[in-house]
Amino acid sequence: MIVALSTRSLRCPYIKGAGTMATISTHKAKDGKVTYRVRIHQIIEGRHFPTKKPQRTLSELIEKYLTTVMPKKTPETQQTHMAPLNFWRDRLGQKYLTDISRADVIQCRDELEGRAPATVCKYLSLLSGVLNLGMKELGWIDQNVVSTVSRPSLPPGRTRFLSDDERHRLLEECKRSKNAFLFPLVALALYTCLRRSSLLSLKKQDISLKDRVIYISKLKNKSVLVLPIVGQAMEIIQWLLSQNTKDDYLFPGHEKEKFGWNHYDAAFEHALRRARISNLSFHCLRHSGASYMIQQGVPLYVVGTILNHKTIAMTARYSHLAVENLREALEVLAQRLEG
Repeated sequence: MIVALSTRSLRCPYIKGAGTMATISTHKAKDGKVTYRVRIHQIIEGRHFPTKKPQRTLSELIEKYLTTVMPKKTPETQQTHMAPLNFWRDRLGQKYLTDISRADVIQCRDELEGRAPATVCKYLSLLSGVLNLGMKELGWIDQNVVSTVSRPSLPPGRTRFLSDDERHRLLEECKRSKNAFLFPLVALALYTCLRRSSLLSLKKQDISLKDRVIYISKLKNKSVLVLPIVGQAMEIIQWLLSQNTKDDYLFPGHEKEKFGWNHYDAAFEHALRRARISNLSFHCLRHSGASYMIQQGVPLYVVGTILNHKTIAMTARYSHLAVENLREALEVLAQRLEG
């Protein structure tokens, strides 16, 4: 028995997408055999077969990162990020992005064994940032393989800070430095608790002598901070503004260096040696300022605001320094209890 079907369009439940349409038509052969033909329109139009992504290498993506993302970073950050980016380009640069596997990343991570955990995390974070650009902005890949790779645990944050005697010795040696800008840089680090990169990124237009404030926009967490200028910091800033530097930066860079400012490292290390101070980095000046405030009774949340911490947990590393400030309050409690 031959069943006659009229040619008609209907939705096909077996094809992804509610709007997929199929046309079914019948055909009767001379021998009486009936066949059916199904024509699925969206498949013909290519709607259910995604276009194949162009094959891009990691080197191509790193170049894109260098031209679009890197210019937004501070000059000092750009300099410190080049070594990790070159590391990944040397190891995996010729691979297509779609061919880079979790095993590839782990092998490179293990190659960094022996370096500080923070350094390994930095290398992985930079590769992750590059791949995120390729995934979220450019659409070159569908996933970030670095997100599946474990990272070494970081040790507790360092709280090394200068004793009063060390501070006096260091500042005196900074004044004697051949680099006339070293003392202002170190002194402002103590007066403001700003990171080295933030200080070196300050421009003259970021200073308001009238309002006695500093506007800092290029911060690690990409927020804006306004800090009052206090004490001798005002005299130091006025001196910096009076210098005839060739650019708008408060602290001039070295003309012969691509990213500038490297000469401050050597000057600071020389000053530390002359002051007979060991185990101290420039970042410890930030710790020192925060520690002094805590020891003087400034509340943790206020110190956290000055340091531009997002959570009080980030400032909690200094909490042990506030123990003596609690003693007086507990003495009052003891007198009441024992009275």
